[in-house]
Amino acid sequence: MDQTTPPTADLFLQHLGKPVESIEAAVFRYAHKPDFELPEHSPIGGIFFKRLGFSITFCPPDFYHADAAQTGAPAIITNVQMYSGDDYYDHARYASSLPHALSFADSREDLQQKLGSSQWTFPFVAPFKLERWDFPDHWLLVSYTEDMSALRMIEIGLRPGQPALSVLPKIEQPDIHTLQSLLELRWNEVAQHPSLQDADFSALADAAPDDENSHEVDELLTRGIELYFRRSQKSGEAFFILSGARYIRKGLYASAGFDGALPKGLLFSDTPEIVVGKVGSYPVTGKADELTGYYVWKLPEYMLHVGFSVMEQRVNRIRVAAHSYYAVELLESPLLKTPS
Repeated sequence: MDQTTPPTADLFLQHLGKPVESIEAAVFRYAHKPDFELPEHSPIGGIFFKRLGFSITFCPPDFYHADAAQTGAPAIITNVQMYSGDDYYDHARYASSLPHALSFADSREDLQQKLGSSQWTFPFVAPFKLERWDFPDHWLLVSYTEDMSALRMIEIGLRPGQPALSVLPKIEQPDIHTLQSLLELRWNEVAQHPSLQDADFSALADAAPDDENSHEVDELLTRGIELYFRRSQKSGEAFFILSGARYIRKGLYASAGFDGALPKGLLFSDTPEIVVGKVGSYPVTGKADELTGYYVWKLPEYMLHVGFSVMEQRVNRIRVAAHSYYAVELLESPLLKTPS
């Protein structure tokens, strides 16, 4: 490539699945403060070519493809975003041709004619904010204007691999059945459960009698779960009880990953559509952008919050909370309409 010529998104689309380092270093002088470091909480990085109207996302292949055999391999380019110049994205309008003969002036009807039926939309009923199509070697996501008459952003991404079966011992406790049996019990009773006797409850043991803060027992490195404790809301009970927990997919926040029974039979490999089908009802609230999203349900037994990757179409986090021990705003905004 001529190092004096600004790059287009096509260069990176041709390198989907290849290491970031396979791109000539001189190309990145056109980027806005390029940073090749990966954040600790989530191994997904981005580089923004703001003046050229596009950006790229990169990720370690073992995380993106859920393949431990690729641990330690260099980060690969996983997706490319092209922007219409909408102020929301803080990028200039991408001036080169778009994939699949698309145009930023395309409406949803135009995309249906060009691409056929989509695999996923957010939300469930129009007006849609996001829509995704899956192809054999890549996926395509678009962000619509409010009236769906044009496109704000187009994203092309690498199809992730299917998680390989692990030969490592499974981490199965405390599964959702155990967790439900412990909800709203005193912290010292929870600490005595066989599945948690080696967990660190020292912060709760040292908590002052007038401590009104919530406390967390972080077992991500060993079990892939965080346990949350709050003051009991029952009259006359001034002790901490187990108010909820969050199961986190392997690789996020250094989680070891959890292989036991999850709420409603969910799996971290489930797509958002499968999640809704397994829960058996539409979520009350939810939100999504080009990278991640979540759905929230108020179930009879607990509040269920499922975070997912829009890129990989997999579950990232599953949170359960006992009723009255979570912010009511979670169930109030943004509300989701369901198909009639």
